[in-house]
Amino acid sequence: MLGLKLSPNVSLAGLVTGASLIGLAFACGGDSDKVVVASPTESATATAIPTSTATPPPTPTPTPFAGKVARLKFPRFGVDAPIEELSVDATDTMQTPAHGRENSDVGWYNSALKPTAPFLGTRPGWQGNAVFSAHVYYISSAVCPNNPLACPAPFQRLAQSKPGDEVIVTMENGIEYHYKVISYKQYTRDNIPMGDIISPPEQPKDKQWITLITCGGALDSSGVEYVSRDVVVAERVS
Repeated sequence: MLGLKLSPNVSLAGLVTGASLIGLAFACGGDSDKVVVASPTESATATAIPTSTATPPPTPTPTPFAGKVARLKFPRFGVDAPIEELSVDATDTMQTPAHGRENSDVGWYNSALKPTAPFLGTRPGWQGNAVFSAHVYYISSAVCPNNPLACPAPFQRLAQSKPGDEVIVTMENGIEYHYKVISYKQYTRDNIPMGDIISPPEQPKDKQWITLITCGGALDSSGVEYVSRDVVVAERVS
């Protein structure tokens, strides 16, 4: 189980499952250059003046897809999970997947759902860092009647991620963004630096990242909450 709370300075005191992200938009383009043709001049010897060659216009960068995020796949672990768009509640605690979907959904934190809330990251395919989270396990007698205390969720094996692992984000129009894992870190539950995780100061400006967050480490005295948080960062490769 998870629980993440965003303080005014965008630090987390807990971790929730589910994640959604808004996109920062930008697009490039250029006007076509005019083709200028030189006119021949009159002279005693009619000398042809060559036509100037027009400089081709720059190829516009297509605006990234702004529709819904559909699925997140982590082939090494057999994960192919539907995405649920989430935000934060009135206390700036990051929401979790809806009741009954805790064991199936990966959350993507969509800042557009609540623009006045702390920044939660960008949309996949757009510049910046898109943030996702999901449970490791979630207690559910309905989903796991034989052992409700050990009912796996999408990020059950996230802590086993290795550099180079592939992660695929599929959009609702079928576009797939491919990423490779570049780092794994574990933080204590009460000291996870969410401001730096959502807006990494070390991220190159020309790179697109996704960040996957879940619970990790040992269980606390309650026997159902984890004392740490596992964070995996992947960089877009195609």
